[in-house]
Amino acid sequence: MKTFLSRHYQWVVLGTALLSALGTAGFLIPQFVGLQDSFTALSSATKATKAPAPQPSSYAVDALNLLKKPTIWKSREDGSSAFVSRPYLLKNGALIDPMEGKEPLYPPVPNKWLIDHQLDYTDVNILDRDPKHKGFTVKEEFEAGTDPNDPHQFPSLATKLSYSGGDIRKNTFTFDFVDFEDIDGRTEYELRPLQPLPNPAKGNRPDTSVRVAVKGDTIPGAPFLKVIDYQAKKKSINDTEYDVSELTLENTLTGERHILVKKYGSREYRPHPIELIESVTFHYQLAGAPEETIVVQRGKEFTLSSLDKKFTETYKLNDFSSEGILIGKDGKTYTIKASSPTSTPAPSTTP
Repeated sequence: MKTFLSRHYQWVVLGTALLSALGTAGFLIPQFVGLQDSFTALSSATKATKAPAPQPSSYAVDALNLLKKPTIWKSREDGSSAFVSRPYLLKNGALIDPMEGKEPLYPPVPNKWLIDHQLDYTDVNILDRDPKHKGFTVKEEFEAGTDPNDPHQFPSLATKLSYSGGDIRKNTFTFDFVDFEDIDGRTEYELRPLQPLPNPAKGNRPDTSVRVAVKGDTIPGAPFLKVIDYQAKKKSINDTEYDVSELTLENTLTGERHILVKKYGSREYRPHPIELIESVTFHYQLAGAPEETIVVQRGKEFTLSSLDKKFTETYKLNDFSSEGILIGKDGKTYTIKASSPTSTPAPSTTP
């Protein structure tokens, strides 16, 4: 027997394994058939009772919707982003928040104005910049209330005008009130110019001959001066009576009045010079451009243009005054004061 087992050991082991496998199969097959019958019965019961299917979690639904429609990052006005904080500046060893700081970085321009107009407030020379090359600095645009980033908005071009006392061209007129004469019910006043003036009676050739004018008329050769009044006056000096009658002239351009005393009636007579400003040489300089000179005569129009020549404004030289030169546009009057090239004309509401 021992010899038989040793000779046929492998067959014995194989037979034993086969018998074990058959036994296990005989046990599992009935169990499997019973489990399948249980699932079939459960499925039939579910269909018969129409039980609701389990609902997915609300959190899962929300997460799925967010994945389908991701949130888009919106840029903020203060320059911060999803990965970069709002900018801070280091000033005098301390961090400054331009958005919250009440003290302006570049007076008089508020920090918020710089941020609202998307200007680089980290640039220490920002107020002197001209972002759109319009010919005006950021500070000038702030003072004018215009947007430095809008190529179609301009401060008044007249703010770039300047002049000095030597830029004014003027003439001086001096007349002697010689006498008067009543002819045919009207009084003619005789005036003699001390400088040669055009004489209409002689083909406008300049001379110093006597000119005659009645009340309400202008003086021949000086059409801007009008006779508006005459007053007969006497004055006694050392028991001697003198004729100090006065003739009043009006400058029709400025409204100024000048009183001439009769020449041959008093030892106190003095010549009365009358100045007439005829033109001015303006200096016009836009930021980033060379200076231009513009000669303008009283009462004449002149045009100013932007750097690219696409924007223009037309003004009229209205008058000269002690405050400055008066120019007009669209019913408004601007006063250009004699000062440095950076002077700014002050608009008035005079129509």
